[in-house]
Amino acid sequence: MSLFQSLVQSTDPITVVAVGLTLCAVVATLLRRKVKPAVELTVRALLARLLPHLPAPVRRLARRCRDRIEPDTARSVLVTAAAAGIAWTAADTLGLVGPVTAAISATLSVQMSSHASVREGAQRLIGTLAGIAVAVAVWGVFGIDQWGIALIAGCGLALGRLLRLGDSSATVPLTSLGILVGGTAVTEAFVWQRVGATVLGIVVGVIVSPLVSGMTPVERARWKLSHLSTEIAALLGRLGAGVREGYDREQAAEWLARSRELDEDLEDAVAAVDESARHARWSLTTPVARVTPLDETLRALEHGVHQVNSVARSMFDAAATPGSPGVPEQIGQVLATAADAFTAHAALVADRRADAGHDTERLHELLDGLREERHRTLRKVRTEIDDTGVLVLTGSIITDIDRMAGSLARSAPALTVGVREPGPSIPAVSEVLPAVRLIWEKALSR
Repeated sequence: MSLFQSLVQSTDPITVVAVGLTLCAVVATLLRRKVKPAVELTVRALLARLLPHLPAPVRRLARRCRDRIEPDTARSVLVTAAAAGIAWTAADTLGLVGPVTAAISATLSVQMSSHASVREGAQRLIGTLAGIAVAVAVWGVFGIDQWGIALIAGCGLALGRLLRLGDSSATVPLTSLGILVGGTAVTEAFVWQRVGATVLGIVVGVIVSPLVSGMTPVERARWKLSHLSTEIAALLGRLGAGVREGYDREQAAEWLARSRELDEDLEDAVAAVDESARHARWSLTTPVARVTPLDETLRALEHGVHQVNSVARSMFDAAATPGSPGVPEQIGQVLATAADAFTAHAALVADRRADAGHDTERLHELLDGLREERHRTLRKVRTEIDDTGVLVLTGSIITDIDRMAGSLARSAPALTVGVREPGPSIPAVSEVLPAVRLIWEKALSR
């Protein structure tokens, strides 16, 4: 240990910090890609063997902890704590004034992805520079009294809004007021060390952010979309079973409430797809073409959420309104088939090979079966039921199911409305290498 300490002390601090951060980046990459999957499999295998032999109270406690503690939250706490410690150590090694600034910057920079961390960190760095400028200007002109403090806070917040820093707008007045804690004079060395500590914290946050979610932005978007499709399938399955077996107003109200809660899952999917699109525009490893199908899937599922909400509303009105026509039980099989289609779609979205067009036959078979079941149901209802209200209600639900099938098959004309054009982006390595290889081959042939 003494040899290691003497080696570190004799080495340039910048080199020590650079090597340390590089090792942190390598470890973070290995943890996310290699160690995390292996640990998850090992933990699952151990739990599968140990849980049956544990006492019932322990099993209930473990189940309660698993239900209340989200994995993302637990990882975020651990990663943020590690980032703060690493940033403080690096700043202290470099001899920066106030290494706690680096720890604060790292804590605030830890996000769900490296791209989000860079974006938030850049806004915070701009806010820090603006805050220093406001503090220096007000300090030099008005001095430090109650009016100067009020002016620093007001002008700092207004400048943050003008710079469109979003949630980081508060960084400007906070930095300005924080400088007053640092001393009675703002020297050039103090300013640059404050900026350096902020940048150092941002770098640490960018390095460790991929460990928070354990997934890349594209993988997270796929997971969110797959989860949304699975939830739609589960609700359609319950609606179909309710129609076949009979349901009351209380059940219909529960289904309608659940259909409205799907909007929250949809918002999470929208945020994940938007994040993956922003990530692809600046990523050297993720081409924009890989994200475009995710946006198409999002629009299809968005329509699916609206349609299943319409079906749940129709079923609720049929149960809650006196004298309303009832939903014929023949519709139940159509809803069950639609649920199977969304389940297959969820598996397709979760599959990384979906971009290459694999594993789509199962979905197309189910969609063909859904159309056939729809035709059979319509003929059966028209033959067996002679009630105009029931026929109108059946037609409304069948129309919603047709639109679901069209959205999953990507054949619905409504999906082409409001398509976002991809903005300017940096070509990914996978897009650049073929062009470089072609130029090299042409040069060799000449």
